[in-house]
Amino acid sequence: MRAIPVLALTAAALVASALPAGADTALEDRAVAALSVESSARLEARGAAVVVPTTIVCAADGQGSLWVQVTQNVRGDIATGDRYVSITECTGTFQQVDVTVVSRTKAFRPGTAYATASLSVWTPTDWGTAEQERTITITR
Repeated sequence: MRAIPVLALTAAALVASALPAGADTALEDRAVAALSVESSARLEARGAAVVVPTTIVCAADGQGSLWVQVTQNVRGDIATGDRYVSITECTGTFQQVDVTVVSRTKAFRPGTAYATASLSVWTPTDWGTAEQERTITITR
């Protein structure tokens, strides 16, 4: 799959762009936040929720929160929901975080939807954020 190499390059670019020139580039010294929402989400409980896979990177001594919102046009009506997830232990490496988003309105259906995600990370000495918006495909 091409997603992992692209994700690795994207995370490396985010890390590099977040640091000032001449800075120590050790990830554990910075509260760098990188986030990728996968292109496919899984339908759960007959549409009551979707599981949205994400990949995050944050400093080894950091912690934070991840917020994901999914919105879908369901036969002219809107299905939407969101969820905050605590990141209690950052590893400084890629971490897979599956976020279960429960609909607040109509049931989600298989098909195209729109996802918005935000990751906030903090350490004792720094903080950082990452955001992504993209079209996703909800599958059974």
